[in-house]
Amino acid sequence: MDVLYLFLIIWPPYVANGSATLSSKIRSRHPIDLGRNFIDGRRIFGDGKTYEGLAVAVVSGTLLGYLPNLVYPKISLLDAFLLSIAAVVGDLIGAFVKRRLCMPRGYPAFPLDQLDFLLFSLFIYSLYNEIPIEYILAAVAVTPAIHRGTNYIAYRIGLKKEPW
Repeated sequence: MDVLYLFLIIWPPYVANGSATLSSKIRSRHPIDLGRNFIDGRRIFGDGKTYEGLAVAVVSGTLLGYLPNLVYPKISLLDAFLLSIAAVVGDLIGAFVKRRLCMPRGYPAFPLDQLDFLLFSLFIYSLYNEIPIEYILAAVAVTPAIHRGTNYIAYRIGLKKEPW
């Protein structure tokens, strides 16, 4: 297994998913769902999914996610961009599902919160690049611990209201 290649394909989604919380410090934020409800009467995504977070996630996931490729080129800048967008879409899908299950914003939903962004990114990437199944399994195995650790750090430095 080429561990560096695995790292390079999961790094942009990790950066995108983790960096969206940086927008929480922006005073004026605009929810992606514009405060609207779905046909079930619940919010589509909720206040935590904003255009500002989307922009921060895609830009940082693309640029910071691509940086390691300057040393060990394996994926393109376009790959990093697509992986970052897919991470945001995967996270939105997870938020949509959580709202349908009546889970409030910030409520922990293992493994949905930990894997939605990653699995959707890997799915999109696999549409045009082959990913060995052992890479996907390895990414799924390590992601919950990494996700938990980075969320705890974000909580401790005041970027998140919950440590999960």
